[in-house]
Amino acid sequence: MRSSILQVAASILSLVSVECLPAKNSVIAPGTSGTDLTHSKNGLMQTMGQVQESNCAGNTMSWSKNKTPWEKLQLASNLNLYQNVWQANKVLDSGMSDITCSSFNQGSLKWTTKFHMPCNPSDNNQVKTYTNVAWAGTPVPIKNAKIFNVTWEWKLTEESPDLVADVSFDIFLTKDPNCRKQECASREVMMWLGAIGGAKPAGQPASPGTVKIGGKYDFQVWQGKVNVPVVSIFPSDVTRRYTSFKADLKRALHKLTQYGVGEDEYIMSVGAGIEVFKGSGTLRTSNYIIDLY
Repeated sequence: MRSSILQVAASILSLVSVECLPAKNSVIAPGTSGTDLTHSKNGLMQTMGQVQESNCAGNTMSWSKNKTPWEKLQLASNLNLYQNVWQANKVLDSGMSDITCSSFNQGSLKWTTKFHMPCNPSDNNQVKTYTNVAWAGTPVPIKNAKIFNVTWEWKLTEESPDLVADVSFDIFLTKDPNCRKQECASREVMMWLGAIGGAKPAGQPASPGTVKIGGKYDFQVWQGKVNVPVVSIFPSDVTRRYTSFKADLKRALHKLTQYGVGEDEYIMSVGAGIEVFKGSGTLRTSNYIIDLY
């Protein structure tokens, strides 16, 4: 029963948290002091749009029980860093989440998330927070995408013994090129680089049940449905964490066509972050890069 609750909770969270929802109170938007790379004709600008690198350095979004659970730090037209304590009402009074954006230089993002998510035992199996960086630009057709490469170097430290979490990409697809919200999403693809404390994705094991990404990352494949069909992959060896991940995700999506992903679908949003059910820890990202256009 615990496993099934974990699966459903994780997928429900993903449908809400990577929606690139606007902050309700606090938004740090690009200012005139940032480094404007708008006129640079390179892949960075095709992916990000207008970039303001200096908005990152030193900015921290802090959450405690007396603060809004939603905040957004805008790094570029198409890229935002989110505070998202999705179920703040289920976190005890000592709960906290601090997100510090350390640097953003030529498309390489460095940030740290420190969290403490205590809860009542009855809420152990429900996701409390998903802090993430999310790309959401003009939807890109899978079959015509020139590039969809990602690099993510991360480390999870200061883990409490009871930590249950996953470090993951969350990709939403659509068949509508004008779609900008998850109400018109056609599919969700989750790519877990680490499953901590027994967390599992939504659904059941698929058949055939494995896929290799980037020539060296072995994943299990699961399929489920929460509002939209969900294809999830996570390390075949559940004790492994792919803490230095670099891959062509266009090829990865092509490999997942046998599980329902359509070449006629569009990439609507790409999130990268940590879902936390309970416990404490610090996620340190030393290098995150996305190229998508």
